[in-house]
Amino acid sequence: MKASIFTLILFIPAMLVLGQRPQPQRCDVPLPDHIFRQKQRSVSLQPTEELKLKVAVAVATGNCMSVEQVRSIAELFIDDFSRLSFAQAAWHNTVDCENFYFVYDAFAYFSTVFMLHDYVKSVESRPVDYLPPYEPPLSLNFPAFEYPAFENYRGPSNCNYPIREDDFLRLAAQVQSNTSESNRALLLSQIARNNCLSVSQAMKLSSLLQSEGNRLGFFRNAINTIFDLGNLQYGAQLFAHIPNKVAYNELINQPLPADIPSEQPPCFVPGEEFDQIMASIRKESFNSTKVTLAKQILRSKQCFTTVQIREMLKLFSFDDSRLDMARFAWEFTTDRDNYYQVADVFTFSSSKEELMKWLEGRK
Repeated sequence: MKASIFTLILFIPAMLVLGQRPQPQRCDVPLPDHIFRQKQRSVSLQPTEELKLKVAVAVATGNCMSVEQVRSIAELFIDDFSRLSFAQAAWHNTVDCENFYFVYDAFAYFSTVFMLHDYVKSVESRPVDYLPPYEPPLSLNFPAFEYPAFENYRGPSNCNYPIREDDFLRLAAQVQSNTSESNRALLLSQIARNNCLSVSQAMKLSSLLQSEGNRLGFFRNAINTIFDLGNLQYGAQLFAHIPNKVAYNELINQPLPADIPSEQPPCFVPGEEFDQIMASIRKESFNSTKVTLAKQILRSKQCFTTVQIREMLKLFSFDDSRLDMARFAWEFTTDRDNYYQVADVFTFSSSKEELMKWLEGRK
């Protein structure tokens, strides 16, 4: 939502007060960009709005974020009240609270902007015993190996993205707390089956085992859930005995199964989520509001099929709105070769011809 001049004028005094008051939060540094992108993706991949909000609130309450990061996640929601709940949770851990009004641009309606603004004012008036997210001290000592970075990895992969670092450290601490080698090996096999790991994470977990045979067994399980397969050669550092090192190199040099894609599949909007989107647009009373909301959803999700776009256009009452939306939605359609099918929704042949002519210019 682009704030009007009236709204800006209305909020300026409150913003100035917000900037002058001592802030109750103590977050100083936002999430690094590569870690934030990982958490943002974990929110966007949730199949329902309810799950998306649950994950987003967990991210907001457990991490320090900038206003820009808060707004980026807020834009992933379909419903303004989901945005409101997330923004309320995120405000406490926002590094630059004095700029929080930029988050207002993510909202579709003024009413929810006012609700958020009132919430911020009420919390400011009673700042008390808030503590920033707790980061447990790192008590794990991993070997001084050369560990590969995965953040910019683009090669073949067996899973979507490695687990976040704090989750990894918690798992590693659980393994370390077991004094029995056999119990550690059993727990690590479960971790390997149930989590996407980077080679660096797998190496560190494997180093918690004393036996090189057990380390090799761990990698036999973990290789099926390794993210950066192209970095597996680094794991050879775990083996001092030549036979074990040879066995490890044979393991990682096996050809990938044919059904493992080297690239991530194209994004899409599941049917259940699309039904929720349609219901959200349908319940709006005014055609102009439907257009505003639909465009916001398209920008947020970006992964619709031609069939889904055609169904969405049927929600609009007039051909001019349908034509406007059809042009806008083309950018966010995954099967553009089929986009000519959208023309079926128009009432007048002139509108169909105008869309087809516009599509010709896109080729």
